[in-house]
Amino acid sequence: MNGSCLGRGNEDPGRPIRFTGREIAGVEDLREAVPGADLAVTQLSAAPCRGALAHAIHGDLTLTLGRITGDLRLRGVMAAGAAALVVVLEQTPDPGEGRPTEWGHDVQAGDLLILPDGGEREARQHGLTAYAALTAPLERLRDRAGAFDGLADDRPWSACARLRPQLALGLHIELKARLELLAWEGSLLTPQAQAALRDGAVDGFLTALADGVRREPRRQGWINSARILRQVEDHLDQRPGRAVAIPELCQALSLSRRTLNRAFEEGLGVGPRTYLRLRALSAARKALVAGREAGASVTQVALEHGFWELGRFSVTYRAMFGESPSQTLRGR
Repeated sequence: MNGSCLGRGNEDPGRPIRFTGREIAGVEDLREAVPGADLAVTQLSAAPCRGALAHAIHGDLTLTLGRITGDLRLRGVMAAGAAALVVVLEQTPDPGEGRPTEWGHDVQAGDLLILPDGGEREARQHGLTAYAALTAPLERLRDRAGAFDGLADDRPWSACARLRPQLALGLHIELKARLELLAWEGSLLTPQAQAALRDGAVDGFLTALADGVRREPRRQGWINSARILRQVEDHLDQRPGRAVAIPELCQALSLSRRTLNRAFEEGLGVGPRTYLRLRALSAARKALVAGREAGASVTQVALEHGFWELGRFSVTYRAMFGESPSQTLRGR
């Protein structure tokens, strides 16, 4: 197989693949879990958000290998202008915290997530998560997917879904090994060797997708708790910079307080009041990191995110992120 079999795209098959990566030191580093993603991330406990991302980019096709620890809520567009397939390579949740979820459905190692162009992730992660992702324009994926049973029409790409392929262990290991070799050694390989690894990895994703579609022909609906969380966050996003009280949320969304509490406990393991505070803390951290070059102050950021008692803000912030707000601002 050579590079041209991946269909049309803005790639030159003989051009070397471009490699990028970064260490994850906090929630602000996860906005682009894959290139082009726009994820809002809230840290839900003092478990540190750490890890690494590595990307192999060839024209408009990207392969990503990620490894993340932390207790996190992730929501947002996974790949604007592209479809994405994500395979969960490893999942070691924190004991006693329940299963990690995606769109309200539990997620475990071996699962495959489908995100069409502009599809949004709606995830709760905790403990260790390792994943592999493929992103490319849908027409490119469909050109290649036509060789796989069940992938020739629009149905597999029509909506976000979590599938559970029953792949042989060897294929799972092979996909991980190809991506690790690309991520860590790819720049040392010839363009031909890079292309062979890339094409083999793409086929691994599509093999998993074909098997998952065959086994689960029906799409899962949204779990109600995930739908409520989405509605709450949409309401908050429409009112940036303004504190929103729990009674206002209940009234705006026509929910009882009991229903709202149950949705948050089921979906995130915390109540809505706690989540609002944690969301504000994570947003404040991102603002402090962004403000390093803009002359921001801790007081300014704290007040803009609804923290009026500066001493308490500093104590709470340090307990959550392991450093003071001023240290974040200085980049220490």
